[in-house]
Amino acid sequence: MQLFNFIKIAVGCIILMLQSPAVVSAQQIYPNTLTNANYLDSANIKRYKKWIDTARIHIELNRITGIASFYSKNFNGTLTSNGDVFSNTKLTAACNLFKVNTIVRVTNLRTGANVMVRVNDRMHPRMLQKGRIIDLSQAASKKLITNAKGIVKVSIEAIGYSKTTPKS
Repeated sequence: MQLFNFIKIAVGCIILMLQSPAVVSAQQIYPNTLTNANYLDSANIKRYKKWIDTARIHIELNRITGIASFYSKNFNGTLTSNGDVFSNTKLTAACNLFKVNTIVRVTNLRTGANVMVRVNDRMHPRMLQKGRIIDLSQAASKKLITNAKGIVKVSIEAIGYSKTTPKS
């Protein structure tokens, strides 16, 4: 009976993988992760609940919609909250709503352009009042942000967990 249940589950998993190639490609990039795990930082969401602008920020499981901005050049060389030295040339980001070292795909909702970054820092909590959900490094923002204001409406999806930064 147990063998039958195991085979049934295995066949179901194979069918799911064939139907959703985005999950398979994420698994191939980061094989030690499960994309259906919850990467939202529930403790931080609870802590910053009073600052989250619910009119501009929409939170679902592993998906957040809001506004992205980019780091100032003044932060280059400073320590991030996970101990890395910040570099504007790497594909990293600051986000209070996902756990540190989560790999996320940030998609520009206007153009459809996307970039994968690693969350390695935290933003000031008051940025959530402005509808800002992520601060991107200069390298990541060049791939997404095209307007002069330096902000753009984005969707963020958790891909997995890694202590290494994605390559461009």
